[in-house]
Amino acid sequence: MFSGKTALITGASSGIGEQMARQLAAVGCNLILVARRRDRLNALAGELVSVTVDVITADLADPEAPEAVFAQTQAAGRQVDILINNAGFGFQKPLLAVDQLGMVDVNVRSLLAMTQLFAVPMVQRGQGWVLNVSSVSAWFPIPGMATYAASKACVLHLSRALHEELKPAGIVVTALCPGGTRTEFSSIARDRMDPDLEKAMMPADVVAAAGLKALAKGKAVEVPGALYRIMVALVRVLPASWVTRLAGKVMGRHH
Repeated sequence: MFSGKTALITGASSGIGEQMARQLAAVGCNLILVARRRDRLNALAGELVSVTVDVITADLADPEAPEAVFAQTQAAGRQVDILINNAGFGFQKPLLAVDQLGMVDVNVRSLLAMTQLFAVPMVQRGQGWVLNVSSVSAWFPIPGMATYAASKACVLHLSRALHEELKPAGIVVTALCPGGTRTEFSSIARDRMDPDLEKAMMPADVVAAAGLKALAKGKAVEVPGALYRIMVALVRVLPASWVTRLAGKVMGRHH
């Protein structure tokens, strides 16, 4: 389905974004890779020789970055058929321990700005795909990771709404909501990795494949992994106060 198309992937230098780049290249999809680390992007682009690959260095914590990325694609004459908003970060810190506005800038503000910019030409063409990487955390208020979970809840709700809003224009919007995934993100987000959480982690390539398959099928939401689908289902039946306390103990390690 995506052969001959062009996909722009943010956060493409590692983890889920890198795996999506590899999988799309394997089916003949051209790429525009966006991240902060140019050396990583260049190394990846050097491997994906079967398709056209452009590299754009950008820090999406900068409010002007989405406009700059869009302008570069326009200047290069590249039509973006698929937008994958994968860039994001989080950390396991109480609200008062560290400034968390930068997390909101990357996880929410830049994602919204990129979607608005690239959806306009998609609507004009009557076709396009947008994959927003949220998280299973979107269903859980997490004491100890409050801002991260809230930012991912915003991505989930925004994506669900846009799935319906943009459908008449021929645009598919999908929210990918992974649980624990073996990426650099996990080691950066937590000071120490809980052994039980580590066991439940999924490989990044499996999560990436699930997201791309869901996008191709036109699904609104994809939660990879049976364990994480059960967790999401439990949220619907448990009292909200239980869910919050449980999430804090298991994921936020908040005491």
